[in-house]
Amino acid sequence: MSRAGTATLNYQLTAYAQGHMNDLGSVIELAERLAPTVQVPGTAGQYKQFNDQNSFQVYNTARAMGGDPTRIEFSAADAFYNTKPQALEVTIDEEERRQAGSDNSLAQQLLDQGKIRALLNLTALSHVKKTVDAVVAAVPAEDKLGGWSAPDIDPVAQLDQVIDTLATAVGSIEGLRLTFSLSTWRTLRNHPLVIKRCQGVQVGGITLEQLNGLLAVPVDAKVYSISYNPAALGQAVAKARLMSDVVLLTYSLPNPTQYDPSAFKTFTAGPGGVQAVRSWVSPNGLYDGHFIDWSEDIKQTSTIAAKRLKIT
Repeated sequence: MSRAGTATLNYQLTAYAQGHMNDLGSVIELAERLAPTVQVPGTAGQYKQFNDQNSFQVYNTARAMGGDPTRIEFSAADAFYNTKPQALEVTIDEEERRQAGSDNSLAQQLLDQGKIRALLNLTALSHVKKTVDAVVAAVPAEDKLGGWSAPDIDPVAQLDQVIDTLATAVGSIEGLRLTFSLSTWRTLRNHPLVIKRCQGVQVGGITLEQLNGLLAVPVDAKVYSISYNPAALGQAVAKARLMSDVVLLTYSLPNPTQYDPSAFKTFTAGPGGVQAVRSWVSPNGLYDGHFIDWSEDIKQTSTIAAKRLKIT
């Protein structure tokens, strides 16, 4: 029988895990910022993809006496999501339990909680890496933009350009999200033309709030510094930073559904998030384990609602 078949719901660790998820901060925030979770009733179904015509469609809402209402139409073909099962587990050897103190209930509790923290940290990191990879792969880099290492190329002017283009495409300046890595943010704030814009105003580099003052319209701007190890287990650690040479401008509505033109969404069957930690014991009794499982499918739901700059 599989481990899932013998596992039982662990109420205490479930409560602990749900609380710890709130402490993961920027890792969860970045994934939700780029591809927010949308709860769907089943593991497979349809969603709407949006193009330029959908964003600007204007309807005659007048209705004749006894007439039917005007029906909203979608010119884009329906697309399908198919959430795939995901799971991650952690084990605890009996020797670990003996070393912690087999007869000490608090020590055993702390050992379990430490393992759950490690499990959730890696789950969140894996998810945000998958999300960033999906977004970057789906959005082509803007042609002839992003060469911020050149002293005569103005990063603020380029950002104004892509903001204007995207706002025109989606029909709104609301819901625009500008996302930097620490690397690309440092490149922008240390650029000589950006510094020149601030001469006589301040001594240090600009802040995100001041960047919004330089842009044609303010946007939701954030900087993230999330590192991961791309090397396989057993190989030398080689830390890398997510979005190290990327700036993303995305459009997303609050509380997205299957039917709004947000750029990306993560479809998940059921409530999503950590709903349960399940625990099991190996047949030989030498170790036990805990796992969480969920389902997800990351989709680009609007091909016009995202822009990417490759910073060189």
